[in-house]
Amino acid sequence: MSNINSPKYSAEDMGRSRECEAVCKAVITDVVRRAVAAGWREEEIALHLADAAENYVMYLATRAKRKLMAANTN
Repeated sequence: MSNINSPKYSAEDMGRSRECEAVCKAVITDVVRRAVAAGWREEEIALHLADAAENYVMYLATRAKRKLMAANTN
């Protein structure tokens, strides 16, 4: 599975979003390729990844509000 490096940009830096997008794309591509190699259809994996992402966004939106901060000093 792909390694995920720590962010190079601070939480306030605009480059962080582009960096996060690139990391997510690489990890998702890796997951899809591994699932296809295991016998799953690419379309069903893509659909269920999208569902999982939506469910996680809804979870974040509905849980108790808290101060958002980076997980590390970046």
